[in-house]
Amino acid sequence: MDIRIINTKNRIQAGLIAAIKMKPLYEIKDKDIIQEAQVSSSSYYKYYSDKSDVLHDLEKDLFSEFKLALSADSKNWGTTNHAPSKKDISRLVDSNINELINYFSVHEDMLAPLISKNGDAGFSTQLINITTMTIEKLIIYYFHLYNQEYILKKDKMKLILVAKRYALSFLGPLFVWLEYSDEMTVKETKRLMKQMILNSPYDISTHGFQIR
Repeated sequence: MDIRIINTKNRIQAGLIAAIKMKPLYEIKDKDIIQEAQVSSSSYYKYYSDKSDVLHDLEKDLFSEFKLALSADSKNWGTTNHAPSKKDISRLVDSNINELINYFSVHEDMLAPLISKNGDAGFSTQLINITTMTIEKLIIYYFHLYNQEYILKKDKMKLILVAKRYALSFLGPLFVWLEYSDEMTVKETKRLMKQMILNSPYDISTHGFQIR
């Protein structure tokens, strides 16, 4: 694709993000994006039919990169010859979520507005769903190591719920980091992630939020 086209589309997408920072997505008009992007109306409508088209194009690229980061980090989680213990999970979090953290860091300016109250509620839901599906596959792999896949077949809803709970434990701290990036370090984010993964909400709340 011509670099000029890429630059124009990037400006338009950045214009949408700038508009989201000022008001809710549902209130944003095409003219708001055009104004923030500082492009002509003809340039805008040459590439996009409306704001939904801009949003879809922006999120498509973000989802694609997210999947690559998730895939890179999950590789080592699926190469163990046993189901991971708490000690294993602690180690894996320390060394195998760096691509996810890098993804959130690199795209912070776009991700933070999208998951904010002004942004697209469906965006964070889709990130959670993508992560849930990856974790489902890992859980199935761990059960397969012990020839216990039949247990999962008995209650598929439980598998989905557990996988989603893990997905929220991984992504929740990263979502919080986006909102409070000036107050949270990467080390603190990883520590919070381990706490959320290794302890139930009940354990966390009744033990004074101490990391064990």
